[in-house]
Amino acid sequence: MKQAYWDLDLIRLSAENAAVHLNKEFILIDNFDGTSEQINTDLEFVNHPVKLSFTIAIFCLSGRMSFQINLQDFELRANNLLVVLEGAIGEYRGMSDDTRIAVIAFASEYFQTALQIDATMTLQRRLYSSPLSEAMEESMAIYRLMKAKITETDNPFRKGALLGYTQVLTYNSYKYLLTADTEAEKLKEKSSRRQELYTQFIHEVQKSYTKERSISYYADVLCVTPKYLSQIVHQVSGRFAGDWITDFVILEAKALLKSRKYTIQQVADMLHFANQSFFGKYFKDKVGCSPSEYQKA
Repeated sequence: MKQAYWDLDLIRLSAENAAVHLNKEFILIDNFDGTSEQINTDLEFVNHPVKLSFTIAIFCLSGRMSFQINLQDFELRANNLLVVLEGAIGEYRGMSDDTRIAVIAFASEYFQTALQIDATMTLQRRLYSSPLSEAMEESMAIYRLMKAKITETDNPFRKGALLGYTQVLTYNSYKYLLTADTEAEKLKEKSSRRQELYTQFIHEVQKSYTKERSISYYADVLCVTPKYLSQIVHQVSGRFAGDWITDFVILEAKALLKSRKYTIQQVADMLHFANQSFFGKYFKDKVGCSPSEYQKA
């Protein structure tokens, strides 16, 4: 079996057989001419979390493809778009044999000039997955133009052309994301205070879980008592606030350990544990094995 890509970065991604790239910083991958088995082989980190060091957009033309992103499950179907921002922790769960996808991955800073701040913030506020039915045909036409342009290695202006294509593709997508936002706002108006509090809690945990593991911290941020916060989170999600915090911490720990770039001590430091021993006990209690055993598995 091919070695798992615990350390998923653009350099590794650009080495895939199906990939074309510009300076290993802007990468296109699709399986239009092959089979899903090739993608499944290339992405052999199934059921193990990896932390992305780049931004990625996946266009699904047919079939089904499953992921977990920051503890949230996603299943892409025909005419769906999945956008995952740099820093997210994801697990690829596999795809059906009839799946056809196009992937665009890029260093977030590299193509920053193609985006405007307001549009970028809109995307960051959105859920990752959205239908793109009406725009898929045009999006794929642009993708094919990008793929042709990126192979023109003797063209000194291909970066500028790709920036232009990226702008068109991005703002076409934003149009449909904003439409979905409008519908989401209507639903939000009808939602209860409990749902809003739960949503705010998850947002704060995603921002601060590497440094803050106490319920009281998040309760203070949200101006409620720890007891009330845990009760509301449990009523909405069926799980207690402390469980959500723990899951995010463990997810990060697993991704860092499997990257094999850091020692256990370094992981403990990055997650702000008092020492390696305390981290080891915390990890084993939640996972059932020691950090070193998990790293070697």
